[in-house]
Amino acid sequence: MCDAISAITVGLKVATAVQDYRSKQAVAKGQQLANAQTQRNSDQAYLNDLSKIDREAVSASREKKAEEFKISQENNKKQAQALNLNAGNGVKIVQDIAGTYDMQFLDVVRDYETDVMKLTGQETEAYSAQQRRYNSIKPVSMPSQTGLLLQVATIGAEGYQEYKKAQAPKPTAGMREPTP
Repeated sequence: MCDAISAITVGLKVATAVQDYRSKQAVAKGQQLANAQTQRNSDQAYLNDLSKIDREAVSASREKKAEEFKISQENNKKQAQALNLNAGNGVKIVQDIAGTYDMQFLDVVRDYETDVMKLTGQETEAYSAQQRRYNSIKPVSMPSQTGLLLQVATIGAEGYQEYKKAQAPKPTAGMREPTP
């Protein structure tokens, strides 16, 4: 009877160890799936950020071209008016008006370059945000099959020792145990 209980106990311990391994394995696989989804979401967020930055860059470029065209048209209009009014030396009129509008062109270019620098900074920030999201993903530790085998072997060895103890002859009263 004692042998049967010992065998059942060993069997239950082995089954428990195997089930614990399978449970840890399922949790690890679930975490791997969650990590993969987090990476996909991070990639999508990064692409969305880059798309927004590209739209802003196109908008800044469009604004620059529109402002340059507007300045060019105003320049042409002022020159034509001054020359048509015969207001003096034509060369000086063109130089005066062109100088004023050259400064406006420089202002437009400076503003555009500032926008481009900001957008470049936003791209760097978007990439950094993606890296932070990636770095926040905890690594998954799969349970060890070797650990399971060692645990089962230990349980088996303990069960064998219990069996041997149960099989050993019991000393009777007044008899000494043999010395090994």
